[in-house]
Amino acid sequence: MKYLLVAAIGLALSSCGGWSKGQENAFLDSCKKAAAYDCDCSLKIVKEKYPNASDFNEKGGKDMELAKAIGDKCSK
Repeated sequence: MKYLLVAAIGLALSSCGGWSKGQENAFLDSCKKAAAYDCDCSLKIVKEKYPNASDFNEKGGKDMELAKAIGDKCSK
C-alpha cells in the first residue's frame, strides 16, 4: 500500500523546481485518500529527500527507501 501511495502521488505532481502550494496540496489530497499515513509527515519526508517536485515525480514512485521511511515514521 505504501508503494502505491508514493507512486500515485508522484504521478499527480509536476514541476520545474521546488514545490508549489498547488503541488503540496495535490500531494496531501492524494495522501488523504490512502488514509493510512500522517500526510503532513509524509510530505515533510518527501520534500527532504526530493526538494524539487520534478525529481520526486521522476524517481519517487520507485524509491523503496522513501516508501519505507514514510511507512516507518508516518503510519497512523
